[in-house]
Amino acid sequence: MSGVSSLAFLREHGFWDYTTPGAGGMEGYGQADYEGLLEDMGEGGMNSVVVMAKWLTTGYRSRLPFLDQHPDNPVTASDNALLSNFLERAGAAGVRTWVGAVLSMYPVTSIRAEPSVVISEMCGTPMPFPVGVFDADTPEVKSFAVAVLDELFSLFPMAGGFLVELEIADKAMPHRIPLYDRWAERHGRPSFAGLTHGLSARNPDLMAWRDYTTESRIRVLQAVESSLRSKGFNGRLAVLCETGCMPYQIQQEVNLGLLKAACPDWVAVSYDPNYLKTRNRLGLMEMAVDEPRRAGLAAYYLPRGVMSWGAGWPLELSLEQFWDAEIEDIARFRPDGTWWFGSGTGAVAEGAHVSLERLRASGYVDGRAARRALIERTARGA
Repeated sequence: MSGVSSLAFLREHGFWDYTTPGAGGMEGYGQADYEGLLEDMGEGGMNSVVVMAKWLTTGYRSRLPFLDQHPDNPVTASDNALLSNFLERAGAAGVRTWVGAVLSMYPVTSIRAEPSVVISEMCGTPMPFPVGVFDADTPEVKSFAVAVLDELFSLFPMAGGFLVELEIADKAMPHRIPLYDRWAERHGRPSFAGLTHGLSARNPDLMAWRDYTTESRIRVLQAVESSLRSKGFNGRLAVLCETGCMPYQIQQEVNLGLLKAACPDWVAVSYDPNYLKTRNRLGLMEMAVDEPRRAGLAAYYLPRGVMSWGAGWPLELSLEQFWDAEIEDIARFRPDGTWWFGSGTGAVAEGAHVSLERLRASGYVDGRAARRALIERTARGA
């Protein structure tokens, strides 16, 4: 592999992966797998990595009573030493490290409020328990977010950055309607009854509702930032800003201008949740990269990496076609940073995000072979 990438203009370039049960990929990494990842990144000139330590499930040893714990999870079983060692070694090798968490999803038993969605399986992979998705106005979402990020900082102080994800936190739930109406009255916006139908994540978005839900998200982000800074964290912070790509429509889930005004130093990370490159490709990239930049935010992009989806989810293109399209778009739109979603597979090969069986059907003996093929493509360009 070449040490000079065709994407060398990127401020940060690397992988995004999960240590969490049911995700696959990094979930099953042992020490040798982490060392192989760092070796491959070094040969490919990559300088950044995101480890998602909490997703629908929890992939680290936590003392928080509302988080699930799985003793056979490799990071948990090591009492977090596996992840700590990786972050230390990555930092020593000049790789910028981030630790992230999905903070809108918890076991349904952890929060009394009604979840907007209950997830029992993801991409053909059964979850070990029903997972509830809770909106940003549920009080526990803010208090749990602060507790999780504080704990992650205490456990992994070597991390250079922390990332917050509040996916699907914007649905219109009954308890939000009076909150929205009071907000709308203060701001001279339409009442809830005056809004058109279809209020849910990634349906045709309504400006007033999006402004309201953005402010709800911002309250969570500001609480997280205030607590982390008070504890001495001086690194970077990032938030995932979902885009939506549907026939004849592309949208951004967050009012980026409001986000910039309230959280000026945060990095905005955008992606297409469906990971399609066969429709609205140009418009999606404009929404994912150009719009955050116009708002004055650092714009990072999250394309498909070694991510095949689990059983039953279609791949509309080959992995190589996805990678080439993404490399072409990244070179054209030039985001500040890019993290490839999925870095390979470990001993636990089957999960929601990656399937060893599907990788082998694509011509790769294992996840590392696929990762090295992707890195080689970034070196030579599409």
